Amino acid sequence: MSQEAVDKLWKRCQDEPYPKLLGIEVLEIEPGRARVAMNFRPEMKNIFGKLHGGAVFSLLDEAFQLACNAHGQVAVALSLNIYYLAPADDGARLLAEAREVTSTRKTALYDARVWQEDGKKIATGQAQAYRVGHPLPLDEQGKLVS
Repeated sequence: MSQEAVDKLWKRCQDEPYPKLLGIEVLEIEPGRARVAMNFRPEMKNIFGKLHGGAVFSLLDEAFQLACNAHGQVAVALSLNIYYLAPADDGARLLAEAREVTSTRKTALYDARVWQEDGKKIATGQAQAYRVGHPLPLDEQGKLVS
């Protein structure tokens, strides 16, 4: 089921509106781990001219969402804590990865991190997922089914 879930998620995330808005690119998905990327564009700046923390959070959250749902069950966030380490450089390409640390039948804990392509650390965090107990409601093309 895991590879089937990964394939469905891969197709689904190609049409997910919010990550598209931010230009988030999915690089890798496997059960319990995902990696995504995003380019820091001028329209993502905060009032101080730096990358908005919400954009960093969104990148990390996208990696988490994919990693925890790649097991083939609907998983939702219980919590996501982020610690900002350094501002991103203008125009930098950012990468984020979420990796499962431990899991039970109903919950899972993830370590997550965001860094620039040149290795500069931007943020780190932890996330906890709740597994609803239902299979992903996606067809073979990654479309939502009711």
